Amino acid sequence: MKTQLSTLSILTTLLISGSAVYADTDTRQDSKTYKIATRLSDYTRPITFTPTKAIAVNGAITENIVTTTQNIFNKEALFLKKGIVKPVGEDQFSAWELVSDEGGTDHDQTAPNPLTYYTAGSASSLLTQIERSIKILGLDVEDVKIESKIFFRFDDPMTKKWSGYTDKVISNILIKSNEPPEKITALKEMALKAWAVGEGLANKTTIDAAIVINSDNWSGMTVHAGKVESPISIDNGFTLTNVTPDLKFETMDIEEDLAFGMMNMPNPMIFPEIAIAESANDAGRPYMHKIRAKSLTQNYQTWELYSDDSRGYSGMDKAPTSRDYFTVGTSFCLMSQLAINKMLFQKQGVEIKNYRVEHQFNYQQDNFMTPTMTGHLDDVITRVIVTSDAPEEAVNNYAKQSLRMCFAGEGIQNETEMETNIYLNGKIVK
Repeated sequence: MKTQLSTLSILTTLLISGSAVYADTDTRQDSKTYKIATRLSDYTRPITFTPTKAIAVNGAITENIVTTTQNIFNKEALFLKKGIVKPVGEDQFSAWELVSDEGGTDHDQTAPNPLTYYTAGSASSLLTQIERSIKILGLDVEDVKIESKIFFRFDDPMTKKWSGYTDKVISNILIKSNEPPEKITALKEMALKAWAVGEGLANKTTIDAAIVINSDNWSGMTVHAGKVESPISIDNGFTLTNVTPDLKFETMDIEEDLAFGMMNMPNPMIFPEIAIAESANDAGRPYMHKIRAKSLTQNYQTWELYSDDSRGYSGMDKAPTSRDYFTVGTSFCLMSQLAINKMLFQKQGVEIKNYRVEHQFNYQQDNFMTPTMTGHLDDVITRVIVTSDAPEEAVNNYAKQSLRMCFAGEGIQNETEMETNIYLNGKIVK
């Protein structure tokens, strides 16, 4: 594929060329080596709101996922960050620390970027609903996988009107089976109704957003110097993350990479993320998936991740859930926009000392594991925590512009175009 220049790398070059990024006290810290994915025995919960577990009634299940994020200081990886993600009140699902990075012309990506987590989570979540619907309908299916492509867009970059959007989600479901087409159509319809992530993307979601300035309690989420030395994360002998060769789709072309120079950034700037989700073929964890995902951008790796949605099965979970990835991908996306705007506002004389993000996403599925199963994303809590000596109005403007630029957040705040197709033995089923 044609070489593509990294959006964030270009912005970084334009905004901070020759300027210091970290204070001396930051660079003198001992550097910690992070794994991309680490299981936690305990975790730091959000401090700006009280996480709550919704009470499920009438055969419903709820999944209330919280995140907390923080930067990792690294002169070579300006967008390196970590996030803790955990379903509230769910003993069967672990807390995980995940790390995210951006690539670029001058930096090889060391961890998955935010929208890779987001896209991987969306595809894996749909696969879970397909697999559950296969079980409910009693279908004989040899193989199933998801090919996904999500289009993101920046409007008016480098201006005060700069904004980000999730334009379209394409999800192609590939089935190998001797079942008749009408049963495959019914399978698709059932799975889409159950897909809470898809419902959240397709429809407007209520978002409780607030900006917290100069909070006294950062609950131990202080910034430390750090790096990622390996793409491989191993948990209990299982490889959770790694890099993998570039993807090939059976049902879609992969566009040529967007190419542009530093001084002629396109407006709008449109780019896709792609993913393939398929079963990990783990008999003990039947809703465990292998996901391969990539941003079509120079020096961005193709990542292999695993998710585990095996709710109600005995034994320890083996990976974050698909909704964990989708939720933390949104948090990481907002962190990247806060990083960009920290540089922009610094050029305007507004000094932002530190920032981070906390989220709670409230997912629910009614009539779980029945033919009338229905999924929805009910609401989202978003908190942007900022430390700065700048005037309050300037800090609020900084946070608001970052929120407006976050593609992932816009995808759930507003209606997103959704195209979902199902293929039976290589042929599309209408």
